[in-house]
This record gives sequence, structure tokens and C-alpha cells, in this order.
Amino acid sequence: MPLRAIRQRYVLDQPGHRLSSGQPFQIGLKQLLPLTGSNCRVFVARVERQPVGYAVFSVVNPDRRWVLGGIGANLGVYEMQPVWEELVHFGVVAAGLEGTKRLYARAPAESDLTPVLRANGFAPYADEIVLGASALSLNLATTSRVRRQHRSDVWAIHQLYMATVPQPVQYAEAHTSHHWDINSRFSPSSLQQGWVIEEGYQVVAYLHAESRPDSHVLEFVIDPRHGELFPQLIAGALADLARLAPRRVYVVARGDQREFVDSIQERGLSVQFEQRLHVKYTTAVARSPAATVINFPQEVKETGGKRVPTFLNGSSGDPASESSQ
Repeated sequence: MPLRAIRQRYVLDQPGHRLSSGQPFQIGLKQLLPLTGSNCRVFVARVERQPVGYAVFSVVNPDRRWVLGGIGANLGVYEMQPVWEELVHFGVVAAGLEGTKRLYARAPAESDLTPVLRANGFAPYADEIVLGASALSLNLATTSRVRRQHRSDVWAIHQLYMATVPQPVQYAEAHTSHHWDINSRFSPSSLQQGWVIEEGYQVVAYLHAESRPDSHVLEFVIDPRHGELFPQLIAGALADLARLAPRRVYVVARGDQREFVDSIQERGLSVQFEQRLHVKYTTAVARSPAATVINFPQEVKETGGKRVPTFLNGSSGDPASESSQ
């Protein structure tokens, strides 16, 4: 297939998605299957019927947000950014037509994609540091302070998120409390798990892990006032993950969580890359004009008889029907 010949490729939305999620060929085949289908959208740019670029978006529940998962182009000596800009623009329009309110894109910091995203109205709202290690020798020792997430913890975890994550990030991510529900995030190809630490019956530290056949991806939320609990939190989570088959481990830390990077590196992980999170809104905020009160003199118009409003078309001689003509 000609799409396989495209050389310049970016696989995005890492490390949470598999590399295949950003490849147009595999996704295109799934879209052709009537039984399985695909929850992705593939857009292809062509010149004289030859593909010169593509963009892959994933449609993510529950709000059907679009996430840019992969992009590529093959123009030889020519600039690829104009093609990428058109592909992303087409994706934004298509998302809006489907009723999508937000689109997201993770891109390496200061990459060639940054101008493309900015040209299409994407705004950065957070940075991420991705640390990783291959087949860690995990310690099975755990601590009694750390326990598995229960179904009843969802609201407390959401309150921890609301109290500790910067408000611009909260507004961009638009998470509801259901985001922390393990059952709602289950998929056949991954295992979702969570761990918490409580202080006075209040959740002050939370770590979530998504385990795929090739990797574990860990993200965490912690109250900065209880930062000393982070080593216990990650140790307890890694101890449980050690009971699964060995695989690569990633830990994602946002820019406001840099203070915990040293503790993560002490576990044998190293910084793999840094990336910037972008969001695009398909609806603009509109300000309602302030109502103005105009006082008319009483002599302007005589009081008329009351009429019953109607949407029916009356005769041309009936003044009440003139507004519906």
C-alpha cells in the first residue's frame, strides 16, 4: 500500500498508546472490517492520486474527544509542514462536524509539529517528562500504607485531583470523576489498576497503572504537602506489578511534578523524552451583550389589545400573521 512508503513519521500520544495506534495502514484495514471496525479516523493527502501525507486521530470515550495519534508526510526535498497543517485542519473540521468539543495532541517539545499545531489553534497547557526502563528488577516488598484502589475511592481521588492539579490543566483535560473509575477504563488489551495512600481518611496520594502486553504506564497525583509519601506509593505499585510478566515500565510526570523525578530515577528509570500537551477547542466562548434598558415616553404608542402569539400563517390582512409570512 502506498501509505507504507511514507518515510517521515511521528507516532504521538506516547507512551500510553501502542506504536501501531499511529500507523495508518493497520487502522485503515480495521475500518474496512464490518464486524470489528476502528475507533479512529485516518485522513490522507494526495498529489496526482499519490499519497503524500496522513494524519491519524483516535476517538476517545466518554466525551468522544479526538487525540492526534500519528502524522506523516513524504515530499522529498519539499517542506512537509504545509501538508501537515492541511491534514490537521481537515481533522479539526471533521471533529467539529461530529460534535467534538476538544482535540488533543502530545508532541515532543520544540519539534517540527509545534508550528503546525499552533497554526491550527492548538494551545499548550502542560509539559510531561516520560521516564522509562526495560524489564526492571522490581522489589516485591511493599508497605502497609499503600492499598489497592476501591470503587468507593473514585470521588476522593477526583477531589485530590481538583485540589492539587493547576486549574488551566483541569480546564483543558475536562475530567469528570468517572475518569478515575477503573471498570470504565477497561479494555481487552490492557489491565487498569490503582493504588492510594490515605491520611486521616482522606486520599492524599494516588497512582494509576495501565498494563499492556508490552509495557506498564504509570501516572500519579499527589498532594505536595505529603510529597514524602511518594517513594512508598511507587514502591507499593511496582511491587504489585512485579507479579505480572516482565515488561517495559514508564512513569509520566507533569511539569509541576518535577520534584518527584529524582525519586523515580532512584528506582532505575531514566528520562526518555519530554513532550508538550496541546488542546484545541472547536467551540469559541461567546460573550452575551449586556441588555440595555430604553425608556420610551408614554405618548409613543397607545395601548393596544392583547393578542395571543401564533406560529400559524393567517390571512394577509391579519397583522398578527405578518411576522410569520
